[in-house]
Amino acid sequence: MAYTDNFVANFLPLVRDLAGAENANFSKAIFTKTFLASDITKSHTVVTGVRNGSLTPIITQQPNYNAFPFINAESCVMTECDINATYSGVKWDLGLISCRVPICLRQFNDQFLIFFNQYKMLNPAKVDAVYLKSALMQYVTNLVAISLEAAKWRVGYFADDGVASPLLNGFDGFFALASAVPGLVIQIAKNDAANFAAQTMTGQEIYDLLIQMENLYLDQEWAGREPVEFRITKKMAMTLASFMNRLKDGTCCNGVERINPDNVALKTFFFDKMTFHGIPIMPMPEWDAVINNVTVLNGGGGTAKRVDPNRALLIAKTNLLIGTEEQDMLSMLDVFHDKRDKKVYIDAEAYLGAAIPQREYILAI
Repeated sequence: MAYTDNFVANFLPLVRDLAGAENANFSKAIFTKTFLASDITKSHTVVTGVRNGSLTPIITQQPNYNAFPFINAESCVMTECDINATYSGVKWDLGLISCRVPICLRQFNDQFLIFFNQYKMLNPAKVDAVYLKSALMQYVTNLVAISLEAAKWRVGYFADDGVASPLLNGFDGFFALASAVPGLVIQIAKNDAANFAAQTMTGQEIYDLLIQMENLYLDQEWAGREPVEFRITKKMAMTLASFMNRLKDGTCCNGVERINPDNVALKTFFFDKMTFHGIPIMPMPEWDAVINNVTVLNGGGGTAKRVDPNRALLIAKTNLLIGTEEQDMLSMLDVFHDKRDKKVYIDAEAYLGAAIPQREYILAI
């Protein structure tokens, strides 16, 4: 992250003045809770040192169960065995996402004062020049970091070279990559419905879909080789949890105890703490947020039909790669002050790509 000298020099005096101001503005502020995209690096495997067009080699060595036959112990004749490794590779396709965010100085006073009073509550300490500078840097970073992280989720999963929109057309994200192998893809019929309400899957349908995905997974030679997880939309996870909870007083669902008047046994399902036959279920609220907010996917919002709102991916975290040249290039911020138009500018960028190196996954879409 870079901050030009003129930005710091011009703004620290202003911040110092604001630090002594009354808390009136803060008392009038209403902070609303919104969904914030999580750090994409926490739930994926990050690969650094890759360049656009570079090849990451993959060496697959399968055991030969027809090797090493019995031979005549008294003979000098040796049996030759064919034991070979398979070599392949992932070609990286990286893309740059970028925005310039202007902040008008006329709006800065009120906005920063609100932030600074909250900052003081969370970070009580002596207010000096170092403290003020830290608060200032945190303020400008927060303005763009939230949206930059959301953008990385958007392109990491939904990017598609076959789509014209600049929001998606830069490289192929995880969904486009996974869809390229038909034998590992299950089609969700509800995604073709006429409107958003009709596209909504029931709990039973989601349960049956996971069974279908699990059965296809168990047929694969690679099943059980790596710990896998179901990644599904948050809406699907919440619907499934609600469905399972309603069935607690029934006789179904893999050992869930019947609730009776004499001995009430509660086994509550939480949408973010479920497993399915031992396989963790990981809700992906970022998927829902992208589908419902990106214009090329939400059909205009409201009741309009979405682009495949029901999605599930059975995969290992080690098979979901985020590539970049250097770790710092996943979040690049440059802040500077222009005296001519009395604005602060924040240039935010990320340089990344997505890869699924092994054909070891099941996609439902």
